Amino acid sequence: MNEHVLTVTLLTQAIRELLETEFPIVHVVGEISNYKLHQSGHRYFTLKDEGAQIRCVIWRGRAVPYELGDGMQVRVRGRLTVYPLQGTYQIDCYSVVPAGIGDLYMAFEQLKRELAAAGYFDSTRKRPLPRFPLTIGVATSPTGAAIRDILTTLERRNPLITVVFRPTLVQGAEAAEDIARAIAELERYGCDVIIIGRGGGSIEDLWAFNTRTVADAIFHARVPIVSAVGHETDVTIADFVADLRAATPTAAAELCTPIRRDDLYHFLDDWSEQAMVSLLSFLDETLSHVEEFFSPALMRILLHRLERLALYQATTEATLKGAVERIVEGLEQKLHRYEQALHLLHPLQPLQRGFALLERDGMFLARTDSLKNGDRIRVHRLQEAATAHIVEVFSPSTIPSQHFPPQQ
Repeated sequence: MNEHVLTVTLLTQAIRELLETEFPIVHVVGEISNYKLHQSGHRYFTLKDEGAQIRCVIWRGRAVPYELGDGMQVRVRGRLTVYPLQGTYQIDCYSVVPAGIGDLYMAFEQLKRELAAAGYFDSTRKRPLPRFPLTIGVATSPTGAAIRDILTTLERRNPLITVVFRPTLVQGAEAAEDIARAIAELERYGCDVIIIGRGGGSIEDLWAFNTRTVADAIFHARVPIVSAVGHETDVTIADFVADLRAATPTAAAELCTPIRRDDLYHFLDDWSEQAMVSLLSFLDETLSHVEEFFSPALMRILLHRLERLALYQATTEATLKGAVERIVEGLEQKLHRYEQALHLLHPLQPLQRGFALLERDGMFLARTDSLKNGDRIRVHRLQEAATAHIVEVFSPSTIPSQHFPPQQ
């Protein structure tokens, strides 16, 4: 027997040299399965189609512009290599691009750039979620796992919250418009926060969330929007525009309920206990003041102060009374003087002393009025009147003093 016998190592080396020489660069299309991102940074997955499968590796440091995942159709470029220790071969991938969805990916990147330039992704416009929402709106498919996960999580964390579910198309040509309408309807209902989302899928399945229509609806919403689209590795335009992005629908429900029912109960218990302690402390302090108020020493002080106040009141009252009496007496004296003065100024007062009033032409003559020869005057005395004719007017200095009545 002259057959040449090879060792396993030599045979594997020969196969490796043959494959790596004959297939220096390969382009292969297939579906990703068993995808794994190792903690070392290397990526491992299997590329398969209906008839076969082959292992692939992307070494750490090689850029991947988007996240890979099971079920994605991709086109890989790389070289064949043989792993001798296991006797297997694999593709050492230089690049991985979506297969059959190049136009969608380009449209995604173009819209992403446009919205970023327009400020749709700015962190300054994103609103915080309410700490204790009373009403949460949910827009998703009624048949998917997303609605079950959201409702289960909300019920578990805080059953006091009202959930408004608006069944929504999440896939297909009409999905984008329906998602936008759902956001507007939930806003009008008065929801405090809105969750939009669906389960994972291919880029075609998630495309409604990569449209300008949905981006505008989220951007112009008046309430915070939480995006929960796909699995953790799926990223959509809606995630960038939303006020908060959740990795999964379950995570979205958790983010919308930061305060759980148990947290609320604990808070109420703590508040009740603190309120009771404060109330008891206030009552003790009040009781202490009351006891101090009614103590014998304080009562003596109060009685002494009351006696001083009574004495002060009596003294003040006497002082005010004397002052008022003096004022009244002074006013009475002044009034008496005024009465005497008015009595002396009365027009008939001179008549009582024997004088007379002279009237000419219906008018009484004043001291400054002069008499003229020929005047007819009327003489008024206290108890009688007479008419006289002036024969001669002469100076008072020529009147003898004995003509005047004696002064009384």
